Amino acid sequence: HRLFLPIVLAGVFITVLDFFIVNVAIPSLQTDLGASASAIEWVVAGFGLAYSVGLITGGRLGDLYGRRRMFLLGLLLFTVASLLCGVAQTGGFLVFSRVLQGLAAAMLAPQVLALLGTIFTGAARLKVFAGYGLAMGLAAVFGQLIGGLLIQADIAGWGWRSCFLVNLPLCLIIMGLTLKVVPESRAAGRPRLDFL
Repeated sequence: HRLFLPIVLAGVFITVLDFFIVNVAIPSLQTDLGASASAIEWVVAGFGLAYSVGLITGGRLGDLYGRRRMFLLGLLLFTVASLLCGVAQTGGFLVFSRVLQGLAAAMLAPQVLALLGTIFTGAARLKVFAGYGLAMGLAAVFGQLIGGLLIQADIAGWGWRSCFLVNLPLCLIIMGLTLKVVPESRAAGRPRLDFL
């Protein structure tokens, strides 16, 4: 299906975008929430730490329970975490919400590579992996630009909160299309979850 690749790449794009988009929002959210410097550091680092720590487990959960299922669950959690970030009233709550966002991204991201590797073979696989790299690169490059535009637009008076709340409609659209287009797949054999 033609929409398969844009859908799964949109999922990884939005998670990488959110890592970078927050950098532009830091001055205004720090003022608004009265957050300490350490809390602001954790707003950025908490996401990255949770993401990197959860990637291997996220991939194995996809092998065990289905990659589409974990992609959808990751998107759902990412949507909820984005909403929590957008309504945060304290620095501590925003840090908690960003860590949750990072964990959700770690559940979602490995499924994209696994799905691409399952669906595509040969030269087509090389092209889609190049597209994967391009999506991540564009998200990193445009994250701060998009964040700045959202804050400047000040949609509905949301200010910095729009950097997180914009994820809600996007994630819901991606989830709806995923249900229609993305096939389920699991790892062959009987993989197990290594808690250690």
